[in-house]
Amino acid sequence: MAWRVERTASFDKWWKKESVDEGNYQYHERALEEFQNIPLPHNVQTCFFRNSSFECWVTRLPDKVRKRGKSGGFRVILVLDLEEKTLLLQGIFRRDHLSYQGSGGKHDDAYNYLIKALAQEFVEPE
Repeated sequence: MAWRVERTASFDKWWKKESVDEGNYQYHERALEEFQNIPLPHNVQTCFFRNSSFECWVTRLPDKVRKRGKSGGFRVILVLDLEEKTLLLQGIFRRDHLSYQGSGGKHDDAYNYLIKALAQEFVEPE
């Protein structure tokens, strides 16, 4: 399934805050058009919530400009509008700007709260 990818004002705010080079966007957009909304092993993409109309996912994308792969690149929060077949970009964060705890790569509470806040306009996450 091909998604229509749209940037939100929230995404643009985080894009500027994280100083993401515009050269990355063309690659990201092409990659996300074919996004498959299925859980993958090793936390490559994680579903935070889903209902009959929307799903909120976090996935990894590389930083092509700085020549970093997905593991050292960006974490992107997106909301799938299942009815409109639109992938709404809500936030983007550099991997090294996030706080991780433990060897399992668990996110801290502030990160989880941020994701829930970015998704709240679509549905109240559990």
